[in-house]
Amino acid sequence: MTKGAFRKFDFVSTVALQVECGTDVTAPCFLMANDPTLTCCIVKTLRQDTTAIPVSCRTTTTMECQAVLFEQLQKRESEGRPIRIGVIGAGTFGTQIIAQTCRMQGMRISALAELDLGRARKALSLGGIPGERICEAETSSLINDAIRDDRSAITADARLLIESNIDVVIEATGHVSAGTIHACQAIASKKHVVMVTVEADIVVGHLLKQKADAAGVMYSMAYGDEPALACELWDWANSLGFRVVAAGKGTRFLPSFRKYNPDDVAEQYGFTGDDYNAQMFGSFLDGTKHAIEMAALSNATGLVPDVRGMHFPSPDLREIPDVLCSTDKGGILNQEGVVEAVSTIRPDLSEVERNLRGGLYAVIDAPTGFSIDSLASYGEIIGMITGAKSNYAMIYRPQHFIGHEMPITAARMMVFGQTCGAAITKTADVIAAAKRPLVPGDVLDGEGGFTVYGLIDRADTARRERLVPMGLTQGATVTTHIPEDGVITYDNVSVADSLPYQLLQEEAHAKPA
Repeated sequence: MTKGAFRKFDFVSTVALQVECGTDVTAPCFLMANDPTLTCCIVKTLRQDTTAIPVSCRTTTTMECQAVLFEQLQKRESEGRPIRIGVIGAGTFGTQIIAQTCRMQGMRISALAELDLGRARKALSLGGIPGERICEAETSSLINDAIRDDRSAITADARLLIESNIDVVIEATGHVSAGTIHACQAIASKKHVVMVTVEADIVVGHLLKQKADAAGVMYSMAYGDEPALACELWDWANSLGFRVVAAGKGTRFLPSFRKYNPDDVAEQYGFTGDDYNAQMFGSFLDGTKHAIEMAALSNATGLVPDVRGMHFPSPDLREIPDVLCSTDKGGILNQEGVVEAVSTIRPDLSEVERNLRGGLYAVIDAPTGFSIDSLASYGEIIGMITGAKSNYAMIYRPQHFIGHEMPITAARMMVFGQTCGAAITKTADVIAAAKRPLVPGDVLDGEGGFTVYGLIDRADTARRERLVPMGLTQGATVTTHIPEDGVITYDNVSVADSLPYQLLQEEAHAKPA
């Protein structure tokens, strides 16, 4: 094994990473993640592959291998070589990322691309960056000057940020086409990419990862967002030799909400004023965002949706292992190995008292009964949840820190040479259905709008039935009558041209008939 290499894994758990350093190794060491919700240390069960790959294309010393992430970032800070981050988009999620990163050691928001420069300044100020340390840049060389002076550059042109001397591009526009364009440009410029815009990831993330792999850079989901955190639980379970029966998120949703539109957001969420993105919140309200996040998890793990649109059961937290199991065990699943969202409210709108709203879970099975029985014997002493009927166990994380956790992704990329998961295939897609009857000439307004809602489905079904991905519905023109709840297909709408559409067309034409 070569000096400064680690054993290669398809996806390395954040709980532990087996590392071998130097040429004379007598025992492996382990890098422990500071995650209070995952207290186990994986020491012997990671899938081993003797193929050695470099860590960030540089030699990793023994001391670096023994350090946890925080110590590595401290070391970068003391040595004056912080990770240089470029963020595109200073919306809600982007501002959280920016404000948190600015408070971290060993990392800098070196450049921020945002059409509203006032918003860009505000985001940096929330991170404690004084106005005199923020400069406007109209060329990439001016951004490089700012990097050299340890200042933060702001620009309205994302291309300048991408062409500068940053290390990682964080795409946080929330726009499918823009996100795809920025990711392709960043990969072509040999920059690592963190795709916060999950709406783009579920459409072309598998293709972007292929491009990144070919270019020798990394493409990752965003830690702190639900798909990456659920993927972490999936990876933890598989690394230990468990089988994942179901994985996903908890949320407040019922299928009857699917016709809600932006005009319903204020009432349903209790908002006052107008300082919020009604269409973005409309996507959560009508269930589209839940479908998108679970599709991202599906594409990163190979878990599949059990049914179109998911079940959205409303179990008590302690009931989840007995609900999310196969029907022959008394559960609701037609098959196991699925993505699923659990609701925190029942059809009568009553709240589930002990619920998983905002959290992530994985229901797991073991090769033999010993592991589950052993854990169950401890019961509440260790907070164990097992199914009385299924004899499955569940690991869960009760919350996520959204954009405030996301900087961990860039840190892992640059320190350990690992991602937080990515689309390895196109297992699932999010298709669109009509919120109301649509007539020729109607123009669709996409995710969270007035015309369509999203449903997760298998990607092979979507291809076979010529279903249009939700991410391509923005600006599409209806060409034939579509009934309420009718699905949007390439035969009843004309899709607007875009880079994501072009990439999917190229992929389709490249596949053998």
